[in-house]
Amino acid sequence: MKASEILDKIKTLKSEKAACKVVDSSNKININSAFGKLGSKYSSLYSPDLMMAVTLTGQLSLLMLIERLEGAGISVVSANTDGTVSLMSKDKYELYDSICFNWELDTNFELEETVYSALYSRDVNNYLAVKTNGETKGKGVFTSGGINKNPSASICVTAVIEFLTNDAPIRETITQCTDIKQFLSVRTVNGGATWRDEYLGKVVRWIYSTDGCEIRYKNANKTGGHNKVAKSDGARPVMTLGEFPKDIDYERYVEESLSMLGDLGLVNF
Repeated sequence: MKASEILDKIKTLKSEKAACKVVDSSNKININSAFGKLGSKYSSLYSPDLMMAVTLTGQLSLLMLIERLEGAGISVVSANTDGTVSLMSKDKYELYDSICFNWELDTNFELEETVYSALYSRDVNNYLAVKTNGETKGKGVFTSGGINKNPSASICVTAVIEFLTNDAPIRETITQCTDIKQFLSVRTVNGGATWRDEYLGKVVRWIYSTDGCEIRYKNANKTGGHNKVAKSDGARPVMTLGEFPKDIDYERYVEESLSMLGDLGLVNF
């Protein structure tokens, strides 16, 4: 086979792999949506008994797996309703794999495995995992971007990831970034918001500025008397994107990034 044919084959395989990921993600959305409707009395799929059967069966089965792993001296460091994270030396992996395989035979469930080279966890719902190929997976406050979450100063997450994976200084990552979108925070404000008496609308977008101040609810009565929009101290609205601003409060972003590292238990950095 010619070199050009080999390269074409590799490109085709990569395209097929990407397409499979899209299909897999779509199917997961369908399955999870159907499961969610089992608990909705307004759905034709409403079936509380089936919902409980699925939930309890899954959780009890995972507890069985955890018991087997711990009994074999393999530490389970984290677990939630649909997965576990284990920490082990490489010489125990064969034993780990065997336990998981036998569990699959006993339960008729199929496990998916992701190998991490590092896991930094604030709690079960907020963590940053580093895969063996250098890619990272974040959850909760450590999620960077995506259509399911409003941006919230994602440069801080970027800086934390660069620090943990490449030893890049936090301040250097932040001050050298020129992508305004990385510095934006977005929040929906019931009843609308104002900044220095200027009405902004019901969706506000801001950066932290050296000349900023808090964003306020237009009608504090709708929020039980609380007037300030959460985490908007020192904010300046950026409702229209333009040139990269000169008034970015870099210190605020650095402090937020260091706080995130502190939440991970990394205090000596």
